[in-house]
Amino acid sequence: MGKLVDYRNAPLKPVGTGANAAAITGADGRNMQADYIKLDANARLEGNVPAGSDQYFFILSGDAMLAGKNQPGHAMKFGTFGIIEENLGYVLTSKVPCEVLSVIAPPPGQKSSIPGFKGGIKIVSMHNEPVDNVPEKKKQRIYLVTRETAGSERAHGMIVKYVPDTETTMHMHPDCESLFVFLEGNTELTVDGEKKVGSFGKAAFFPCGNKHDLHGTPGNSHFLEFHIPCNYATVR
Repeated sequence: MGKLVDYRNAPLKPVGTGANAAAITGADGRNMQADYIKLDANARLEGNVPAGSDQYFFILSGDAMLAGKNQPGHAMKFGTFGIIEENLGYVLTSKVPCEVLSVIAPPPGQKSSIPGFKGGIKIVSMHNEPVDNVPEKKKQRIYLVTRETAGSERAHGMIVKYVPDTETTMHMHPDCESLFVFLEGNTELTVDGEKKVGSFGKAAFFPCGNKHDLHGTPGNSHFLEFHIPCNYATVR
């Protein structure tokens, strides 16, 4: 079943010094594990990317530093996207409160033979990447992780911007899971036949084959969109 998650109000569990996390996909994710991480001021989160997986961090609010263990750090702010290679140890720190999305593709324990990211840590920003205008669909896309940008086939991630009359009609992906993390404005969507509204602090998850649609609303909107794995079909 698809679901709309209010992750900012979900139960948190400690994952590091001053770092707490709430599950977004939870046990429903077969191709991905998505979590919301809340960092306090002077927080520190250490981890290792599972073998056979890519890990992605996206800054939802605040500022943080992402580094490989014993390596120089990369400054990250809202809209910054970090890609980390499998088996790499990392440290995520913050001097001020910060909110972070973490996505692991595939989840720990689900090793994949699909080619993944190679290159340690790569940082990209939605504010600096080229904007792909799609006028016939009344939307814009900013690609953050694709075969071309990351050399990985484990995930396809992008920012999508809607205007009020943008419509992505009912469809499904039989061979991938989809995640929408709403960043600005309101986006109408259908989750298991029910009309919902996505806004900052909420994320929508759809398993393989689950039908969904999305619609723009007054004031424009944009969201982070993942399809995992990268190669997928769309059926309407």
